[in-house]
Amino acid sequence: MNVLSHGTPFFSSYDCLDRYSGPHEVRTAGNFENAYYRYDPREEDAPALISRISRDWRPGLLLCWMPEIHPPPLHIEEVQIPTVALVSDWNVFYPLLETNLARYDAVLCDTPGVRALKNSLVSPHHLFPLYSQITKFHRPYPEPKDIDVAFVGNLNHTAHSVRARYLERLARLSSRYRIVIATQVHGEDYGRLLSRARIVFNHSIRGELNLRVFETMACGSLALLEEDNLEVRNWFEPARDLVLYNQANFEECIAHYLAHPGEASAIAERGMAKVERFAGENRLTELIDCAATLPSSGRPFRDLAPEERLYQDFTMYAFSQWNVYHAIECELLPHMMRALPNDPRAWTSLGQHLANAYSDAGDDAQRRIRYLKAFAQAQRLAPSSAPCALNLATAARACQLVSQEVDSLNLALLATSLEGPQYLVGSSGYPFLIRWQRAVAEKTATLAMLHAEAHIRMAHVLAGQGEPSHAEEHLAQAGLLDPHNTGGMDLLAELQWVSGRREEAIATLYDGMARQPMNAAPRERLCEMLAETGRDEEARALAEDSMLIARACQPFYP
Repeated sequence: MNVLSHGTPFFSSYDCLDRYSGPHEVRTAGNFENAYYRYDPREEDAPALISRISRDWRPGLLLCWMPEIHPPPLHIEEVQIPTVALVSDWNVFYPLLETNLARYDAVLCDTPGVRALKNSLVSPHHLFPLYSQITKFHRPYPEPKDIDVAFVGNLNHTAHSVRARYLERLARLSSRYRIVIATQVHGEDYGRLLSRARIVFNHSIRGELNLRVFETMACGSLALLEEDNLEVRNWFEPARDLVLYNQANFEECIAHYLAHPGEASAIAERGMAKVERFAGENRLTELIDCAATLPSSGRPFRDLAPEERLYQDFTMYAFSQWNVYHAIECELLPHMMRALPNDPRAWTSLGQHLANAYSDAGDDAQRRIRYLKAFAQAQRLAPSSAPCALNLATAARACQLVSQEVDSLNLALLATSLEGPQYLVGSSGYPFLIRWQRAVAEKTATLAMLHAEAHIRMAHVLAGQGEPSHAEEHLAQAGLLDPHNTGGMDLLAELQWVSGRREEAIATLYDGMARQPMNAAPRERLCEMLAETGRDEEARALAEDSMLIARACQPFYP
């Protein structure tokens, strides 16, 4: 079969296509330099692209990898060949995927994604893990295993709260072992780091069998993965191919396998032998054969109203990280606004568009005014919507309009619904936004979460205006509504401290430190408070613990 591939295969690299020698012929389409079929998404939609390619090579299947990052050409729902979307980070990009996945004949994802992405238009499948190692980089290197335990990945405690708690526990072992906790290590340097580690710690974000499992095994190191992973036992045998840990035995597992290197090496070797078949070049045939037999969804996207399809077209490109798609976004925007003048989602999308640096909307002052007006109109169209009110508060804060921010936060506190956009605006690293995106995807988002966030933001404003008692009242309400929102804990500790309630402040920071693992800020402030209250020994112990964690997280240089 002739197969056209769009996006990065197995979410890792195009390298597997060069190594593939199976019965299918796979060619790439994209707007990158080495694509077999290059196209400009501003000038060629999906039917036109397939028509052009078919003049000399007729594809029988189109694989669209990671459409949340690599959006396909427009009107992919109209192409005359079967299409398959292969999805990865649904926990972050759910608003983009929710309806747009209805464009495809079939959708593949991880096990938890089947439940999260299923709706009246989309019925995803999980056939097997969609991740794989890159053979060129992930292999044993001829270097000694001089690192006891390594971790490489995102250290954001909000996005990976459970993992961050384990990372603190791992970092504390640096007094006994050589621990390396690193981030931003890629390519061959990443492969060499994994190869040098006796054990590689891993904790998936969604319960999926993630990339690091395959990369670790391919590098000949012992993979250490959470025991409650939803997929691992379907493909690997615990204690034979890799090791699983839990809350109770984490340190014990590490100590055991470092004390018994022969046992660890035997498991790592079996894992390395087994994982070879998971390399992308060795799995393409199975994936293509299975994907080609999946029943078609009928592409229900085509049955949506034209205005809704236009809104989803815009959404598909508005989140892309690639500059080439921004021109399409700009072109679609006025059409969407004319088609949906009374839809708060459209006005929210306009506000998001204007907030982006690449938006061609005049100077900063003009853009801020339009940005604010867009969110104000969305709120007027959905006056009971908490998301719309909070978005307006965010815009007012960005424009340094404190009184309008307060008014908008009050509207959010009075809001009675989640009507309107189900995602909030804000910086990608904002802790509450990360939690909210995951909650929306998993259908656990609540009005109470938004009310608590509004209370916390109001508390920050009031504290800045010299109203500490009112600020504390809002923080107390936030704690009752959403105890998992830690955005006000540092402020609460400071308010308690300056009012003379020093022991309360210390207790609040201890709680904040426990609930914000791998976050140095509450630790540093707590050390200062302990020292100022004469609890020098306690301050010294906390500082030593913080230094242990920091030492394990030093920048890694291969």
